[in-house]
Amino acid sequence: MSVIILFIDGVGLGAEADYNPWATESTPNLNRLLAGRNLVADAVGRASEKSLLLAADATLGVPGLPQSATGQATIFTGRNAPQAMNHHQSGLPFRRLREWVEQENLYLHAQRKGYTITFANSYTPEFFDLPTTRRGWVSVSTCAIRSTGQPLRTLDDLLAGRAVYHDLTRRFLARKRGDIDEISPETAADHLLGLACEHDLVVHEFFLSDLAGHKQNREEMSWVTRHYDVFIGSVVNQLRQHDLLLLVSDHGNSEDLRVKTHTMNNVPLLAVTSDIAFLDEMEKARELWDLTHITPVALQWLENHN
Repeated sequence: MSVIILFIDGVGLGAEADYNPWATESTPNLNRLLAGRNLVADAVGRASEKSLLLAADATLGVPGLPQSATGQATIFTGRNAPQAMNHHQSGLPFRRLREWVEQENLYLHAQRKGYTITFANSYTPEFFDLPTTRRGWVSVSTCAIRSTGQPLRTLDDLLAGRAVYHDLTRRFLARKRGDIDEISPETAADHLLGLACEHDLVVHEFFLSDLAGHKQNREEMSWVTRHYDVFIGSVVNQLRQHDLLLLVSDHGNSEDLRVKTHTMNNVPLLAVTSDIAFLDEMEKARELWDLTHITPVALQWLENHN
């Protein structure tokens, strides 16, 4: 019985329009989860007994466009980071926000209650070779898992099937290294689910959606949507009876290729599980969701099922 959190960067709930790749590209697995709809604002609601799409507010009551550092900090802590920092903070977190995340986050809460936790992403040797002055300059997801004292997953873990690369298929690694082959998104899903069999909480971060959105690159977004759709479909097909899958983003971006910036759109919170009563409770509060709710939902699931 595990909580699997799939964090996908820069995906808002946009319109059913030609500028939204999540509406125009083929995503048959997401369509099946959403009762035939695309991943757009109009699809919000209960799609089936086992799947629910909620719209989560990423602005969190703070003026300005939602940004990555504070959005991710809110997801990983359950606390309103833009409010605490007095602004939306982009990119990698500055020291004050890093320390704020390290003091209290989802991993630490779960670990203190005796649950086993892991971050599925692997890191390359180049990351570990960074000079001391650069080692603190890391993402929210990295500083959160490091706060637990757990070692980060390595290239050896990746090649042994005990980790998942940020792009799912190792596409970027294969381009740089002749000794590494690209894999399918289905195989990446198998590796993620292997970690879920060993841990109560598993998180994976995918950020190519945000990069492609900033570039307004439709070709790259086509690759993102197609491969991520296969990945999530494979994960869902292999969920165990008492697993919970949560798909969430930190801010809008890739759903509107007319602009290079982030958007003010709500972001998706997609929950998939066979626990119908749990989804019923989530659905009752569907108008109230924002990024502060991800950590409490994950912790509540762990308490209910372990």
